[in-house]
Amino acid sequence: MVYEQDIANITEPDEQLEQRVARTESFMHSFPGASMTSPFMRPRRLSAERLAKISEQSSTPVCRPLYMVVGYDVPGWGVCFAADVGGGEETNYIAYERQYWATEVDGELKVIALYGIDFYSEALAWENVSGAVVGRTGPPIAVRALEEPRVPRDRDGYQKIVASAPPESI
Repeated sequence: MVYEQDIANITEPDEQLEQRVARTESFMHSFPGASMTSPFMRPRRLSAERLAKISEQSSTPVCRPLYMVVGYDVPGWGVCFAADVGGGEETNYIAYERQYWATEVDGELKVIALYGIDFYSEALAWENVSGAVVGRTGPPIAVRALEEPRVPRDRDGYQKIVASAPPESI
């Protein structure tokens, strides 16, 4: 879904882009003081020629790897899931880029927060970009380990979470 919107942002006319944005945002939940909106925007009413030039000059969007999904019992929220996502390309110092937090809202799983990697921290750390501030969590109640990052800092964080998970959840 995010990858499709990345592509649409540099290739599709406004009407199609608006449909993609609406679809992305249908998986998000905002509430007063904690807005969740699609982070992929571009100016509207671009001519076909201008959009073609933007597409030509833009880097090619990449499908971001999903490294793991971790369930936590979060005070005030109940069970929440954190999805650790890469930036699309690993470097020598970073694999992770985003962390999406989701929980059940009115019977549907909705993204309630987006965290970004703290590039300046020596250890693995996240900072709130938009949506709810999740706060402290206890140990994981479930972990779905999908792909181990190759970057040492991020791999260490990944391994620490996997090691602290209940064995039946991995």
